[in-house]
Amino acid sequence: MPTDKTFSKLIVLDLANNHFGNLNFAKKIVSSFGKIIRKHKINSTIKFQFRNLPKFIHKDFLNSNEKYVRRFLDTKMSDEKFFRLFKHIKKNKIKTSCTPFDEDSVGKIEKLRFDYIKIASVSSLDFNLHERVIKNKIPKIISTGGVKIEDIDKIVSFYSKKKQKFALMHCVSVYPTDNEKLNLSFIENLKKRYDNVNIGWSTHEDPNEFLPAALAFSKGASIFEKHIGIISNKYKLNKYSITPDKFEEWIINLQKAEKMLGNYDKKIYSDEIKTIEKLSRGVYAKKYVRKNEKLDSSNIYFAFPKQKGQLSSQDLKKNTTIISNKKISEKIKKNEVVLDKNLILEYKVNSYLHKAKAMLNYNNVRVGENFDMEISHHKGINNFEKVGCFLFNIVNRGYAKKLLVMLPNQKHPSHFHKIKSETFIIISGSLTLIDNKKKYFLLPGDKIDLKKSGWHQFKAGNEGCIFEEISTTSYKSDSFYKHKKIKSLARNKRKTYVKNWFGISGIVEF
Repeated sequence: MPTDKTFSKLIVLDLANNHFGNLNFAKKIVSSFGKIIRKHKINSTIKFQFRNLPKFIHKDFLNSNEKYVRRFLDTKMSDEKFFRLFKHIKKNKIKTSCTPFDEDSVGKIEKLRFDYIKIASVSSLDFNLHERVIKNKIPKIISTGGVKIEDIDKIVSFYSKKKQKFALMHCVSVYPTDNEKLNLSFIENLKKRYDNVNIGWSTHEDPNEFLPAALAFSKGASIFEKHIGIISNKYKLNKYSITPDKFEEWIINLQKAEKMLGNYDKKIYSDEIKTIEKLSRGVYAKKYVRKNEKLDSSNIYFAFPKQKGQLSSQDLKKNTTIISNKKISEKIKKNEVVLDKNLILEYKVNSYLHKAKAMLNYNNVRVGENFDMEISHHKGINNFEKVGCFLFNIVNRGYAKKLLVMLPNQKHPSHFHKIKSETFIIISGSLTLIDNKKKYFLLPGDKIDLKKSGWHQFKAGNEGCIFEEISTTSYKSDSFYKHKKIKSLARNKRKTYVKNWFGISGIVEF
């Protein structure tokens, strides 16, 4: 599917706190970059950062010397000055964008009618903020520093369901980022995984490095974000905001490129996690909260900074494999922190849909948005990653066709069919199958015929497996399991039925 032209060849220039709270200095930065933008006809936007500081920072930390608290307070600028700067950017014929770090700031963005909303890495899993952001139609750009690939799946599913215009930014939240940590090959991974989403790169490398941008572009990045500022006697410029090099430097950079490309898989660094932790909002009790009471906006609030062991604002909205039911295990007094350990957890199967969708996208297999799928969880939802599979029922007449998707190393237990005979055809990954005590190792393109009444079981390889099942008519009562506990379960106790990808409303759990 084609990506959105809204984000095509877009350069995001992040002003961040480099205005130092000085409007005139900020205007100088805008004017300096405006000349370059107009000269080269660059599709560019200058980006602000908004925080409602009186509420964003917890009252007990307003006078602290904590690094980021002081930075935010010492560089604050009034709404009136931001508005004047906003008009100055428009006068320079440059697009506008802004990062909100709290819900109140989204309203300010909407009022000023910014061209783009940028979601910072620290907020990328803060679905409290996402749910406020999607109330407008402003295009969104979301950074993914410190975020697992499985969690990026959830961001994409959320914004797709809400029919938002959005793009993703590969990002490493280390300032500045060493060349060895750039992991630029991950851009290609994102492009393949989300083939209808624009992918960009939020850069924090040494300003003297030029090769990384070329490599990122070669991997498919269509958006670039760069922190900007100007040198002055009064204000010191940070270490991550570029100069021509000689031929000798070219060969050195070529050697560096091998390290810059990194691995295909997402990497998260310990110092990156520390940065995210320091910038996160924590969950605090708005009033006395009783044991087993449900957590919601009536009894909790979010404030910066997050303390050690404290639940973060994003934790309450994560749609991970373990889904929080938002209840707590012990009482909490007013203004006390809500700790991770206070949260009661439960398992839900719908969170695994993101993984199935990602596997299908990787292999360019299309099933549409509406379908008839069964999720088999033979040994319980909490063991689904070990035992189970996704079964898409494509056709079921005198002949039948199913599409089976299995997660890495997932098993399907021993069973047989009295009526149905079937053929498996491997599309991607690998499958180890035991049929009537004979073992087979199957790869893409391999086909195997299974006769009725024959015991068979199978297991996906390290990369998972997608395969077709072509058979005679399939009957719901025609699967017989060897395992006693599975055998005793009614069909609707070992299956979840799904009609579409989007929303829990499309899932019927038994």
